[in-house]
Amino acid sequence: MNLQDIIYFYHLAESLSFTDTAAHFFVSQPSISMSLKRLETELKTTLIDRKRFHKRMSLTRSGEILHRHAGVILDSLSQIKDDIHDYKNQIVYFGFLPTIGGHFMSTLLPRLGKFTSSVKFVEEESSDIMYELVRSGEVPIAITGSDLPHFNDENLIQIPIATQKLSLWAAPDHPLTRQKQITSQDLKDTVFISLEKGYTHERIFDRWAQSKFDQPPQTLYTKEIQTALSIASSTHMVAFMIDILVKESKDLVKIPLIDPPEFYISLILNKESQDNPFQNEFNEMMMALAKELSENK
Repeated sequence: MNLQDIIYFYHLAESLSFTDTAAHFFVSQPSISMSLKRLETELKTTLIDRKRFHKRMSLTRSGEILHRHAGVILDSLSQIKDDIHDYKNQIVYFGFLPTIGGHFMSTLLPRLGKFTSSVKFVEEESSDIMYELVRSGEVPIAITGSDLPHFNDENLIQIPIATQKLSLWAAPDHPLTRQKQITSQDLKDTVFISLEKGYTHERIFDRWAQSKFDQPPQTLYTKEIQTALSIASSTHMVAFMIDILVKESKDLVKIPLIDPPEFYISLILNKESQDNPFQNEFNEMMMALAKELSENK
């Protein structure tokens, strides 16, 4: 079976147009027709219904099966090309959250050595999504956060880096900033700002709120950290964040919580991932650096 015939067929099945397919590949329409004929002859079936009384052609059942498998074949071919390119150019991948992982970059970047020019960063805002990327093997190694100190996944290697306590953050003129200690009663009429579902902060906030209030508090959810902080600094709403997300700000005041919940930052590695030798060497180096960060925290 000719690979180019598969490529032509996949585009034809997507567009259902000989004209569009021929134009896409800069070939003649008879070339596409001949390619289709070769596939139908080899597979001993009809792949596309071209009956004249149909307003437009359609895939037969056999055509649908080939279309589905052709997509897998072409995805695999693309992955093969990417893997060979990465191997030849010694490319390595590292996932991190710009807000959390970025906090440690000033320490890590100067230590990358020969990988400085070949590392490709995979950025993702959500800890949950980054965890899934590593667990699935799409990203071999990453810094991410969690609401639990340990991941219950035997395929992951986890090296704890830091633990951050969550606090409330409010504008300097907010009445809560004048109190030395904050009780649940003090917060009963507070409107909170939290990151939305899909973010680790939301789960931590939800558990904390359930433990402190009889009824769910009024809460504004957003997927943007800077949006949450901007709203908190310009209103009497209160943001629920870890310190490294806020950094130094004249527009916000930290309100420590009694017995605050914690956010756990770790380096995680998929030990089942089939990586090239350069990625494996990079992973070993990053694990050593993560252990140093953990020891110096």
